[in-house]
Amino acid sequence: MKITTTSKSFFEATNLSIFLFNLQNNPITTFKMTVAPQLPAKLKDKLLTNTNQKISIYMFLRLGTIATFQVANYKLIIWATSSAINGNGQYADKVPLIDFNTFEAQLTLFYLALAQKNPEFTKSQLTLSDFDIIDRPNQELESFNSHRPSHNGYLAEQQMLLGVEHGNLKEFNDNYVKFMDEGNFGVLATSDLRSKKNITVAATTLFTRAAIRGGMYAENAYDLSDECIKKTELKQNITNVYEYTRTIGERFVKNVAQVKRNNIPSLVYRAQEYIYDHLTTVKNIGEIAQSVGCSKSYLMHLFKQTTGISIIGFLTSQKILSAKQLLLFTQLSIHDIANTLGYESTSQLSRIFKNNTGISPLQFRKNQNL
Repeated sequence: MKITTTSKSFFEATNLSIFLFNLQNNPITTFKMTVAPQLPAKLKDKLLTNTNQKISIYMFLRLGTIATFQVANYKLIIWATSSAINGNGQYADKVPLIDFNTFEAQLTLFYLALAQKNPEFTKSQLTLSDFDIIDRPNQELESFNSHRPSHNGYLAEQQMLLGVEHGNLKEFNDNYVKFMDEGNFGVLATSDLRSKKNITVAATTLFTRAAIRGGMYAENAYDLSDECIKKTELKQNITNVYEYTRTIGERFVKNVAQVKRNNIPSLVYRAQEYIYDHLTTVKNIGEIAQSVGCSKSYLMHLFKQTTGISIIGFLTSQKILSAKQLLLFTQLSIHDIANTLGYESTSQLSRIFKNNTGISPLQFRKNQNL
């Protein structure tokens, strides 16, 4: 298995930031969450200079925990960051999501997958005190007063919740960033901590309802909601409510995904996942059938039998949702949106859009901007 493929799989399983370099310290690729910060350049150079075949782990008060090692002709930096980019584009700290022992165990598995042998951990340390602070203007979040409720914020919220309902992590995280940018938060209490807790509780309630719509048993969804809210109420500090809330949302997404895997045929689930992940490029049903390893006719029959909607209807509905999102959150022309979604022409998009919504794409955009 190629190192980039293994690294991508490891990132998707852990959400740890992974930076891959060649032996000349030139970057090859990076896998990280959108809200995770980039590795500071000076720190990166210092780490790469000291990277060898043993795994070295470094802990920082503000940066989190970082590991480095070399495999074959590659150098890797793995970062369990304790920082994230907040809704205002600045850095802010968040509650660490994994402990040291978990991080070490994950590194061991990752190294085994790459090198096919057990790793050796080094005890050496670097003098990195001057890298203890990321270049950021303020550790505290700015006031939520700058965020005003908006119609676009509501629509961004609905798109994000569809990711929960679909049990699709990529869809959730992509739209969570848009939701943060729109900023429908507001000051929900005079106390900063109380306001952040209230935001988390409100978001958890939304996640719970979306998860139930996605097929999660109501009892299980409410149990998870109670657990998250109780832990939130015990917090003495929440410095990045955006990232903290996102991790709660991910728990609901993963639960919905598990339910869908258990309750619908694997072929149908994988076909839905393929559509979610390749929505802008998928051309026809044959392509989807090939991706899941069955005939086109069998997939069409099984999909309709299982979901009550044809696979063409499902694909079209998802494309219309994506078209609405592009109409609302971008300045792309109707022609460019049609191209982006794989339609042959503007007229084809307009016809399908109107058949499904009752109005043209242009009128939809005008109505939402009133």
